[in-house]
Amino acid sequence: MIKDNNKKQEGGDGSSNVQAENVNVYNGITYSDAKEIFQDLFENNFLKLKSEAANVAQERAEHITEKFLGKLKQESPDSLNEFEKPAMQDALFTVQKEYAKSGDENLEELLIDILVDRSKTQERNMLQLVLDESLKIAPFLTVEQLDTLTLGFILNRTKWRNIGNFKEFQQRIEEDVSPFAENILTEYKHYNYLEFQRCGQIRTGNFGKLENNFVKRYKGIFSKGITIEEIETILGEPNVFPSLLMPCLHNQSLLQISTMDDEVLDQEMEKLKVPQEAKPKFKKIFNQSTMNAADVKSLIIKSNPCFEKLFEVIDSSMFNRFELSSVGIAIAHANFRRRTGKTMDLSIWIN
Repeated sequence: MIKDNNKKQEGGDGSSNVQAENVNVYNGITYSDAKEIFQDLFENNFLKLKSEAANVAQERAEHITEKFLGKLKQESPDSLNEFEKPAMQDALFTVQKEYAKSGDENLEELLIDILVDRSKTQERNMLQLVLDESLKIAPFLTVEQLDTLTLGFILNRTKWRNIGNFKEFQQRIEEDVSPFAENILTEYKHYNYLEFQRCGQIRTGNFGKLENNFVKRYKGIFSKGITIEEIETILGEPNVFPSLLMPCLHNQSLLQISTMDDEVLDQEMEKLKVPQEAKPKFKKIFNQSTMNAADVKSLIIKSNPCFEKLFEVIDSSMFNRFELSSVGIAIAHANFRRRTGKTMDLSIWIN
């Protein structure tokens, strides 16, 4: 198993109401009356529509409110008290209003996820402000734009941890990348629009070739192996730090460095008190035994055909030059959770 120990990282009764632009503050909200309170919020603020349209909007608002309350109760029941605050009620109304207008199921799930994150953020900080903006911007994005943002987040801003072999790497690709790969956008106009919506910016430089980035982040996964004789030739003596080596993942008759990347190798050598003059030699072993980028690209495409399109699009489109903003990251994370069921700590990227 490859060592990867780098931890850094990608009212009701008894209430008092204060009127302020039709946003009410309720003290002591409970789940039993929350639904009624939240529905009143929608009715008092939404546009006056003709009867048929009003009925549809009402049904949609009730639907998304019920689903939100169910998820909030499951994930963060204490956060219900946040809805005593006008800003939180305004965030809820944004969700009700946008879903009432569209009725889109994908948007419904996305907004609920963002709103749950927002309800957990009690202090007025950067994350809270970003989530508020994300609720306003997400309704103006297509499914393809959401998936493209998510791919940018996963491929350019995160690193998978606790991967010990290539099979586990393949699994993460299947779970975290494949669901979004088909929708990656190629045309400049989409990235220009995402920039207009403050989801990111088109930068002058790019993130580099994806295969090179994979080698850098997951170097230990892409070892072609090296013989003990070659190792001892580089070291100039027998190896006295056996824990820095392991059988090669792709050829058990050969050896490889036992860490995921150069940073973890540095940490391990420091821990083992490897002499300063020997450290560059172990790094040479690591470099010499790693596959070249072309072989890595071929191996990944063979293991998951969706990457044939991804490599092509990333090399030829604005995707590789589009840097996500904090709002883009928050929306991408919500879309990732919606599609995969996985979640991450947004404060790693937004603080």
